[in-house]
This record gives sequence, structure tokens and C-alpha cells, in this order.
Amino acid sequence: EPVVLASGWSGYTTWVLTDDGVLTVSPTEQLYNGKCNMANYHKVNGVLTLPWGEYADLIETVVIEEGVNAVGQMAFYELKNLKTVVLPASVGEVRNYAFKNVTTLQSINLENISIIGEGAFYGCTSLTEVNYPAFTTVGDWAFAHSGIQP
Repeated sequence: EPVVLASGWSGYTTWVLTDDGVLTVSPTEQLYNGKCNMANYHKVNGVLTLPWGEYADLIETVVIEEGVNAVGQMAFYELKNLKTVVLPASVGEVRNYAFKNVTTLQSINLENISIIGEGAFYGCTSLTEVNYPAFTTVGDWAFAHSGIQP
């Protein structure tokens, strides 16, 4: 049975990190404009502070649960051991730089995504398998310097 290492809030979602390297993001009853989105993160004076930041190197799997509508900006930026990302049908947007420089991610299913933000998978050098609908809006440099050649 996995042991909880840390937990908290991210925007309108909650998160739990267990000692098996799984970060689970869950929806809450709180909505903004009818959506349940993760927080957007930003660098302040060159430093990105994520709520799970001190455990970043332990995270191997991110599971976003049904009911969450967007992956937050820079939420999983430079997680150096992230290998698996599970997105539910409810997630329609992966925001800017969400997975930038995650060099261990090899594939991701984006079949329900309508917006892929700027630089979302920039620098994901191992990423070679991605599927998303033809109508998806893909931001500038979304797959630049990744294993995906558009």
C-alpha cells in the first residue's frame, strides 16, 4: 500500500504524492467559469515554485482524474523522472510549458485535447508517440526540440 508523502491544492484541484512515485491530481467541487482547472505556475525571479517541488525527482507518474479540465502552465516543468502521464477525457487543454524539458516522457495520449499550449512539450527529447485530433490548436514550439517532428 503506497504511503502518502505530500498533498495539497493546485488551483481548483487537489493533489496527492505517494512513495511509489505517483502524483494524482483530483477535481474538487470548486469551479471557475464551470471549469475545474489546475493552477498555472510561473517563474518568479527565475525560480519556479511548484507545490510538489521538493519531491520533483521522485515523481514518475502523473495521474489526472476525470473532472479536471486543464493541465496547469508549467505544472510538470523539468520533472526529470516523469515517464507516464494519464489524462482523462475531461482534460481539454494542456497549458503553456506544462511538460517542458521532461526528457523521460516517451508517449502521451492527447486524444481529447483541443488546445496544446505554447512550448507544452518543448525539449521532451524522448517523446516519440503522441496522438491528438486534427482540430487541435497547437501553440508555437509545442513540440520543438522533442522527439516529435511535426
